[in-house]
Amino acid sequence: MATESQSLTYTKRTVEITFSGETVCCARCPLMETYSRKQCRKTGEYITDDRTVGGWCPLVNPDTGEMDGIYYQTL
Repeated sequence: MATESQSLTYTKRTVEITFSGETVCCARCPLMETYSRKQCRKTGEYITDDRTVGGWCPLVNPDTGEMDGIYYQTL
């Protein structure tokens, strides 16, 4: 039986993120947090090289329909 603090359903929403130019990388992403460490606000992944895309990046390439993160490509 569900209590007041439990959630039985989730509602999904998506947002469009745009990058200037052709380069898609963590350094240009608005989800990148740079206060003390470089960390993705979406995945929580610590980014070692912000000139690339993080391994668990969930951004979908509109041309191919695939996720940009390398770990998604191997699943």
